[in-house]
Amino acid sequence: MLARSDVGSWYARYAPRLRRATWRIVGNEHDAEDATQDAFLAAFRAHSRYRTDTDPYPWLVRIATRKALTIAARRERVVTPLGLLMPSAEDEMLARDEARTVVRVVATELPVALHLIEGLRFRDVSERLGIPAATAATRIRRGKRRIRALLAPSFAPPATPYDNPRSKTA
Repeated sequence: MLARSDVGSWYARYAPRLRRATWRIVGNEHDAEDATQDAFLAAFRAHSRYRTDTDPYPWLVRIATRKALTIAARRERVVTPLGLLMPSAEDEMLARDEARTVVRVVATELPVALHLIEGLRFRDVSERLGIPAATAATRIRRGKRRIRALLAPSFAPPATPYDNPRSKTA
């Protein structure tokens, strides 16, 4: 069983790396520190469920990523330059839904999170998770494809009758 003091030693060892990872998600120092501290608090509370035969870093990264994504989802930035219209409530709701969907995908895809957020290479991800490099690469590529597919409708131009060559209205 893991001793509670181990969580304290993890803080000294992993906090700077986790803070950088959470900063990439939330975009500011204050929220990154909050997410890092929340992650260690959650790890401390769940220390009895940790498997001591594994490296704690992937477990801590997953907790920290989820905490940072929760903070980012809660934060509502309303910064509008003068002269620009505020987005409609419907647009904001759709954007929030898309963000939640992307957050769910990234949170469930640990290899993608380690690669995109932590900046690890395929080989490093495979070593961290104890899986073959080809498996890590495949999971990362599939996760990126899922995220790209989720975001594609947001960046596609509006459809026009000219988009369909068989349309008789053009």
